[in-house]
Amino acid sequence: MKKILSVLAVSAFALTASVVFAGGPGKTKDAGCPEECQQQIDSLNSSQAQQNEQLGAHGKQLENHEGRITTLEKDAYDPWYGRIGVRAAWMTQDINVPTGSRTEADSEVGFGGALAFGRQFGQFRGELEVAGQQTDLDDFSAANITWDGEVRVLTVMANGYYEIPVAKNCAVYGMIGLGYANYDVTVDRTIPGPRLQVRDDDDNLFAYKAGVGMSYNFTENMSGDLGYEYLGVADTDVADDINGHNVVLSFRYKY
Repeated sequence: MKKILSVLAVSAFALTASVVFAGGPGKTKDAGCPEECQQQIDSLNSSQAQQNEQLGAHGKQLENHEGRITTLEKDAYDPWYGRIGVRAAWMTQDINVPTGSRTEADSEVGFGGALAFGRQFGQFRGELEVAGQQTDLDDFSAANITWDGEVRVLTVMANGYYEIPVAKNCAVYGMIGLGYANYDVTVDRTIPGPRLQVRDDDDNLFAYKAGVGMSYNFTENMSGDLGYEYLGVADTDVADDINGHNVVLSFRYKY
């Protein structure tokens, strides 16, 4: 009996060992499992690669959107700026000479300059400007006497501009301004007799202006303007119908 049990035990051990070394029970049934698993792994890797590509594309779109948002925010609100300008100026006015007659007196082309400080809000910008100009009067006749002189105008004005883009870095603009002018006119008698200064008056008056021009952005912070401005000044005891004309060249720097 012991011998039989020993033989059975040895047989069972041998059978178990053969099954273990053969890969365990059911190996023949599951022989195709690794290939199926590999296919699933390949499919998952491919899906992951596609998702990575989509994520990369979405990332680029987000970068583009962020850039556009930044541009729109900058267009909607830009920083403070300073402006310096030079101008060619000429004027027309009717002057009341000492003889009691009022005569139209034009001026030669003079010069002037301006300093301004303002802020940009998208296509609109507002500023406070201090400007001055000086022109010599052309010779004019009244009561058989020849006269000439000089006109000096100092203005302090609040200006508003509206820009319309027309090309890359380029825009056209319209502007208006309201404020104060110090109008100073000197009248000299030249013929006949020796030259004689007969009038030197100045007044503080209401003034306004309007103009058009073109702007060009050289860089993100630096811009240039070229335009025409009409300047109107209220009447004085010495002169009325005072009209100024200016061709203005300016440089702006944004902070």
